[in-house]
Amino acid sequence: MTHSLRDLLTHRYSLSILGLISFAESALPVPIITDPFMVAYIIAHRSKVIVGVLVTTITSVAGGAAAYLVARFFSEGILDLLSPETAAEFARLASTYAESVSLLGFLGAITPVPFTLAAVVAGILHGNIIAFIVGAFIGRIIRYGITGYLTYTFGQAALAIAERNIWPITLTAVGAALLYVLFGM
Repeated sequence: MTHSLRDLLTHRYSLSILGLISFAESALPVPIITDPFMVAYIIAHRSKVIVGVLVTTITSVAGGAAAYLVARFFSEGILDLLSPETAAEFARLASTYAESVSLLGFLGAITPVPFTLAAVVAGILHGNIIAFIVGAFIGRIIRYGITGYLTYTFGQAALAIAERNIWPITLTAVGAALLYVLFGM
């Protein structure tokens, strides 16, 4: 952990800073990954692992809900940028998958797929925002809960464990989601 990052994460507003980073990562199309900041926060504040995980989860889901709402209210402008053929195909897909926004929220929250992208797609689909939030919360609490537990248990070595196992976890989540969509299990 760098000296400046350690200073930032031991500051008395460090939990608020972590929440702001988590919200921005989910609400904005920027390449920020919250996990390393949460890991650094937990290493700096070992006794606050549950608080760190909850704040990261809640602010991330709130950021995703903000991206969803922006996409929902500006979807006409976004769809106007598409060719007529693409817009027609999107409309067909939207009618087919609008009921699957909870799954979209879950997959966006737990996999390396950018969560903001999943939120924007769900908003454009005009799917149920509550279903999206529930799916996103479940996915984020699993992802950040595992990361928090590994960080608490293994410290900085948790980053290496997470990096080594991200694809098996992702493929398992996607496979389970596909089984659910295809067979209604």
